[in-house]
Amino acid sequence: MTYLVYRSTMDVGGTLELMITSGIIAWAILGLPELAIGLWLLIRGSRAARVGDLAEKLIPIVQREGRMGVDALARELAVSPIDAMDAAEELARRRLPLVYIDRRANEIVSPGAVSLEESLLHLLHAQRRMTFNQISSVTNATDNQIVEALEKLSQDGKFRGTIDKNSRVAFTSEAVEQLPKALTACKNCGARLPFPILPGEEEYCPYCGHFNVNRLEK
Repeated sequence: MTYLVYRSTMDVGGTLELMITSGIIAWAILGLPELAIGLWLLIRGSRAARVGDLAEKLIPIVQREGRMGVDALARELAVSPIDAMDAAEELARRRLPLVYIDRRANEIVSPGAVSLEESLLHLLHAQRRMTFNQISSVTNATDNQIVEALEKLSQDGKFRGTIDKNSRVAFTSEAVEQLPKALTACKNCGARLPFPILPGEEEYCPYCGHFNVNRLEK
């Protein structure tokens, strides 16, 4: 970058004052975009770290209360409602979602504090597919209870998807449609991933640590 600015300035020639002015203009044209990108990445990284810290503070509060309004939670955490919602969304996307977002009620909810049917509706909407072990870890439900709840939701027209009792996985209809486009092997080491990465998801490889991203098609 410095060399390009130097060459641009030398090519202009003329008086020292003109060369200095040309150098400033050249730096603004060539250097500012990179500076802006660097600042954006720094801000993004700082915000991600702050949201991650908030997420860890949010968990015990919501688990204690069972469910809590976003505004009330934000006041307790001394942050903005937007930051509180961002932290809750990060938790809801985790492999073990310890909270979920009830957008109609504008509340953050602990899955174990409400009915299994209500939890399944929100959890599967956010995750698109979950193993019975994942569901059990956050709701304490047995396999039979999970199947019964999903079948009841299906009969009521609230759940559209597939329950694979053999592999013990529940798929939403969206997940079933996107499975052919799922990333099943690590892009770096080629190892088979324990969970297929659906379009729009990202996950670290448990074997080599590579960050795999399955981008949504535009």
